[in-house]
Amino acid sequence: MLAIGAGIVAAIPVIGGFSHTPPAGHYLGFQYNTDDHMVYAAWMRQAMDGHLLMDNRFTTDNQPGLTIHIYFFVLGLLARFLGISFVSNVARIGFGVGFIFLLHRIVLRLDATFYARKLAMALAVFGGGLGFLVWHTFGEEIVRPAPDVLSSPMLGRLPTDVWQPEGFVFPSMLTNGLFMVSLCLILTIFISVLDSQKNWSKVAIGAVASLVLMNIHSYDVLLVCFVLLGLVAMEFTRRNLTLSWVGRALVIAAGAIPSALWFVYVLANDPVFQARAATQTFSPNFRQVLFGYLPMILLGIIALVARPAASELERRKRILGAILAAGVFAAMTWAAKDHAGGYFLSPAAWAGAFVALLGSLALLADENPAWNLVASWALLGTIAIYFPGLYQRKLAMGLSIPWAILAALAMAYLGRNQERNPRNLATALVVLLFSASSFRWLLRETDYIRADVSRTTLQSVYVNSDVVRILDSLNSIPGRKVVIAPPGIPAIQIDPSTGAREPDVFLTPIVPDLNPILTGLTGSYTYAGHWSETPDYNNRRGELSHLYFGNAQATERLAKINELGVQYVVAPVPEAFPQLHLFDFRVAGKVVVNGNQFRLIAVRG
Repeated sequence: MLAIGAGIVAAIPVIGGFSHTPPAGHYLGFQYNTDDHMVYAAWMRQAMDGHLLMDNRFTTDNQPGLTIHIYFFVLGLLARFLGISFVSNVARIGFGVGFIFLLHRIVLRLDATFYARKLAMALAVFGGGLGFLVWHTFGEEIVRPAPDVLSSPMLGRLPTDVWQPEGFVFPSMLTNGLFMVSLCLILTIFISVLDSQKNWSKVAIGAVASLVLMNIHSYDVLLVCFVLLGLVAMEFTRRNLTLSWVGRALVIAAGAIPSALWFVYVLANDPVFQARAATQTFSPNFRQVLFGYLPMILLGIIALVARPAASELERRKRILGAILAAGVFAAMTWAAKDHAGGYFLSPAAWAGAFVALLGSLALLADENPAWNLVASWALLGTIAIYFPGLYQRKLAMGLSIPWAILAALAMAYLGRNQERNPRNLATALVVLLFSASSFRWLLRETDYIRADVSRTTLQSVYVNSDVVRILDSLNSIPGRKVVIAPPGIPAIQIDPSTGAREPDVFLTPIVPDLNPILTGLTGSYTYAGHWSETPDYNNRRGELSHLYFGNAQATERLAKINELGVQYVVAPVPEAFPQLHLFDFRVAGKVVVNGNQFRLIAVRG
């Protein structure tokens, strides 16, 4: 029931988006980080053309085209018949439903009561933090008026449950199929490792999951390694670790080796991939993380202490382990007040915190391997996001899951002596409170659709009939196509009474950035299409801005187009945007699509 219900709710925004598509327009199918989804679409579009080996279409740089992405290749094959948007959204919801069934297999192993298991499932799927108290539609900073008692401890920054979907289940289920299939693979690996304690029956499944996970979302493999290292420490402490179990677990881990070797090969031979891999994506300030999970973390610490102990010595060890973990997080909270950006912890500081949490886990070790796994994921997952490496933010994948499970166990412990009806009423209220951020994610998706603006502020949710005709025209042209479009101009809201800009409000873009959309939906190459996929993106975007919106002479613009090797130009019709004083690009070549707002022009060779 939970899986079906969550799947239906996650489908509501996209169903509304499709059903309200304007006549002759097209619903892109994605509201949150549309440019990222166009990266996925570009891989699917290449698969539609039968390419297993893919290249980066968001740049015109030379590249060997060595990328293999199993997930989007399979989706691309299906998209040949059903369309990119439809297939992507069905996969997102389908893997969200599958995730819930996989999670239930872990929760069943916790030796918890039926009440605790139900609560753990509900909180794991919908649980969040305190972000709903300072909710925003755009960005990662608190720009709307907020009580100082909230904004000051948060350092004026939004908690991660407002803007980082990969750290939470329902926001991921609502916005990103890649995150959901990755979570399914992570749980499959964990289940296989737990099963491999006794026999080889699930080892092959776990090895295949490792192979695919390393291929489609490689950062998660590092997270899995950290969690399993904590499990090893706990099982070793309990003297339950056997050589046969370790051997079978290593075979599961070895499944990732072929994908890892191919990753290393591509990194060594593809300069465009090297530039992409070097993109700096730092984890947010720890205060943002803490407040994004705070209610679950506080209850989770209680669960670590409250876990039944076989002796007084074991109980004291649990208390000490929980205090040690809480101390590490308290120290990180204090240190975060001075963290303005970049790496939060030095390699030495991170290693020290990691070892301290390993020590905490050794003190918290239990006879139940599944409980140990959840505890390890909660503690080491929280420090993993500050591992001193690129793309560290991605290591937050599914961090809410273990903390939600522990929170549910704590609530079951605290309510063990209450009568059933008052306990159930209190439980319902707590679940609603914990789910408030997920509910606001749902409402925000529908808000984006109504306002016809993506979270990026530079893409709209719908494209008009001109763009539809341009997409169709480009899709009908065989071979390599290099296309450019204006980099986009966002639209802000002005308060008519004060003349000041309204914070956290964006309208349908004045000029949408069509570059990622053209690449994603037609397989065309573009010069500046994505902040991470395009090398030196900011400078290249600036060049496009100057080309379209600057004061350059016609000869300079035409020379720039030829310099970039552009074959097609998507140009706004000057008469449709009189306030921008746009250049008429028809002098560059032949008009292929002549719309009311946009034209597609084939550049004269």
